[in-house]
Amino acid sequence: MKSFISLDHNSGAPKYQQVMQSVINAIDNKQLKIGDKIPSVNEVSDSTGIAKKTVVQAFDQLKQAGIISAVKYKGFFVASSNTHSKHHVFVLFNSLTAYKEEIYEGIKNGLGGKGVVDIYFHHNNVDVFNNLVEQHAGKYTEYIIMPINDKGITDAMRKLPQDKVYILDLGYQDWGLQYPSVCQYFEEDIYQVLQQGLQRIQRQYTRLVLVQGPNFYNLKQIERGFRRFCKEFGLEASVIANARNRQPVKGELYVLVNDQDLVQLVKKISTLSLKLGKDIGIISYNDIPIKEIVANGITTISTDFGRMGADVIHMILKKKKTQLKNPCRLVERASF
Repeated sequence: MKSFISLDHNSGAPKYQQVMQSVINAIDNKQLKIGDKIPSVNEVSDSTGIAKKTVVQAFDQLKQAGIISAVKYKGFFVASSNTHSKHHVFVLFNSLTAYKEEIYEGIKNGLGGKGVVDIYFHHNNVDVFNNLVEQHAGKYTEYIIMPINDKGITDAMRKLPQDKVYILDLGYQDWGLQYPSVCQYFEEDIYQVLQQGLQRIQRQYTRLVLVQGPNFYNLKQIERGFRRFCKEFGLEASVIANARNRQPVKGELYVLVNDQDLVQLVKKISTLSLKLGKDIGIISYNDIPIKEIVANGITTISTDFGRMGADVIHMILKKKKTQLKNPCRLVERASF
């Protein structure tokens, strides 16, 4: 039984569920086939150190599901290779925004009829993050986490079944390296996307302004890519926290991380005798439908969020463990 029973004594998952899942995994992975005998209650108990009643509970559940059968005086045997194992996925986002909805839809559509998804939000609060993770550790088959850039989440992350954790969207340089992940590579993305628009930038604009907005997981990576681009191509650059007190002037191109700054800047430009996309430019992060029509169209730096959700579910369904870079693109509209 040691060859396919896998117990994580640090996991919050009940031991009987871990025994059940080990048998199911062995069937799914072809280690066991129909008619194969599996070890007895006593053998499982002796080899794992868990109570016999816990093993009995696991075997009873497997029998009820038709996965194993008991033959009197002979023992337990695999009765079906159709495990009907359903995925119950825990998804933890930082907040609900339009693009998070796209990720969520990608997850749900990718999963199809193979399971269900429960979604939670930590709002970049370490205590909320830790409480949600600790409350649900061991209760789900997989965990899709959008992390916080704070070492305070380390203990909570370790309480999850480590082979069931997937990192999404943020943290490619830290958490995304420790677990399977589908992330944006922010420094590389902004550099490459601005390079796509280099000729227009050199022709129309004399200064580039990065407006960072509220604290964000990968602001440092975005700023590094932005400054690298400006330095390499000899462009004047500024980095500011927000657009609240900014008076835009002709020849400036703004790169906006946060949509609140987008609203403020568009309002200010509308009161000035400046033409957006000619005298002054805007590139905004994350493409959502409203940006197609605001100010005749806002140019965006965006990734394919639906694909991000679909890719992480594909990884789960195919039992793949890798780190994927989600592709980024420049969506050009009238504001650039």
